[in-house]
Amino acid sequence: MIDKRWFRRLNVQLVALLTLALLPLGSIAIFQTNRVAEEADQNVSEAFLGLAQRAARAEQVLIERAVGAARLFGSVAPDLLTDASACAPMLSRFVAANEEFSFVGVLPLTGIVECSSVEQVIDFSDYPNFDEIMARQTATIVLNRAAPASGESVFVVSEPFKIEGEFAGFVSVSIPHRQLYGTDDYLEDLGLVELITFSEEGTVLTSRSSFEEAQNELPRGLELSGLSATEPQTFHAENINGVQRRYSVVTLQGSPASVMAIWNMRPGSAGRLANSLLPMIFPVLMWFASMGVAMLAMNTLVLRHLRNLQQSMDEFADTRQANFERDEQLLTPIEIENLEINFQRMSEEIMRDEANLENALREKDVLVKEIHHRVKNNLQLISSIMNMQIRSAKHEETQDILRRLQERVLSLATIHRDLYQSQDGGRVNAGALIAEIVEKSVEIVTVDGGHVDVQSNVAPLLLFPDQAVPLSLLVAEAAANAMKHIGDTKSQTPRIDVTLKQDDRACLLVFANSIGNSVVEESTGLGSKLMQAFAIQLGGKIDVTHTDDQYTLTLHFNAMEFEPEAKDY
Repeated sequence: MIDKRWFRRLNVQLVALLTLALLPLGSIAIFQTNRVAEEADQNVSEAFLGLAQRAARAEQVLIERAVGAARLFGSVAPDLLTDASACAPMLSRFVAANEEFSFVGVLPLTGIVECSSVEQVIDFSDYPNFDEIMARQTATIVLNRAAPASGESVFVVSEPFKIEGEFAGFVSVSIPHRQLYGTDDYLEDLGLVELITFSEEGTVLTSRSSFEEAQNELPRGLELSGLSATEPQTFHAENINGVQRRYSVVTLQGSPASVMAIWNMRPGSAGRLANSLLPMIFPVLMWFASMGVAMLAMNTLVLRHLRNLQQSMDEFADTRQANFERDEQLLTPIEIENLEINFQRMSEEIMRDEANLENALREKDVLVKEIHHRVKNNLQLISSIMNMQIRSAKHEETQDILRRLQERVLSLATIHRDLYQSQDGGRVNAGALIAEIVEKSVEIVTVDGGHVDVQSNVAPLLLFPDQAVPLSLLVAEAAANAMKHIGDTKSQTPRIDVTLKQDDRACLLVFANSIGNSVVEESTGLGSKLMQAFAIQLGGKIDVTHTDDQYTLTLHFNAMEFEPEAKDY
């Protein structure tokens, strides 16, 4: 069963306080670790951006050369359009001298190309987005999977040209995909999966693998048109197939295209997980280490010494003996050692005081018993003197009076005998006392050989002398009264029924006797007055009922606790 006061234990409170003390340090550690992790991630991102720019260098060179060629021919485009016979040979010689280009042509506003590197007229007016491109009048890069001139997949770099300051069309240079350079082996070793070039509209222009494979490597849920920006960027995302990738996006200077390098995240996934857990691992380890040191120190310096002290206290409380031998190997702190010394001194003082109290109590008990014994002896001496007076008395009335007094004296002597023999805190077993008083009263009266049937149903009842004495005297008076009126009946044996019961503090005494044929002198009523007085001392009430053949006395009272007398100052 768990103690409801577990939170008050020393180790629990120490852990709570140390946790509060370490909380700022843990927060600082998490902040610093996150900051280092962010700086490391930023450095990694910059490194990947540099690698992406290096991997895209081939595309950038091709596009820059294509842009340069388009701008060159754009400056002479008005002359080429006016001399169509010289256009084709000039452009064809340029394409033959530059194998990375497959087509060069001048695209007028009509969309019909008559001046190109091939000797044929090509109509581009029906191509998709032709009107939009002409209306935009800016440099573009578009993809053409099946170029009409070469019949192969190319991406076309177009630069606008003007005639007399007015926009007149584009000079287009086609770069076949077969001319793209492969990536370096060391980039693939670093995890480069794909390298693509895309336009502002989000169209994939080039890729190292097939266009279908490149589409599967694009980031899920992101549009390429939204990734085209002037500033380089890197981020983590899942590709179309749900695989984690790192993406690095850089722009190609001088062109409306961008390059995206796609890197494999599997080699760095464990490190990335460790980086995410590191800010929490360090404070947790620091907390466990601090708690371990604190618990070890508290157990070594405090708890085991307190347990030993508690064991000594429990042993002293149970047996009044304690082992005060100290183990020098425990290295007890001075404060706890002083506490043990104080406990040793206090226990010795307690044992000495208890010994003195026991001696004083024993002496007092002996004195009290001696007093009761002497009183009992004196009362018996008085009873003996009265017995001598009874034998020497000449009148029967005098003998009866002395005998009644003798019974009262013997009752007091019996009470004092039980008091000095009592082992129950000075209380007397009133039940046994009542039975003995009735028995002696019957014996005194029936010395001539008569017989009285005594039925006793007396339960044990412990009373202090303040109630035991008046109760005994009351029973003695009742017994004397019964023996005076019990008489002699021919039909039945004289009898006395005594009942004593206790229910909690409520007590009940019933004293009943038979009434027979007897010669009774006129009563003085002293016995009844004495019984009423004794009942008042008991704090009870007497009820008397009698018929022709039976007399019954009923007494109700409450057993009282001991009340010491007020001191007389």
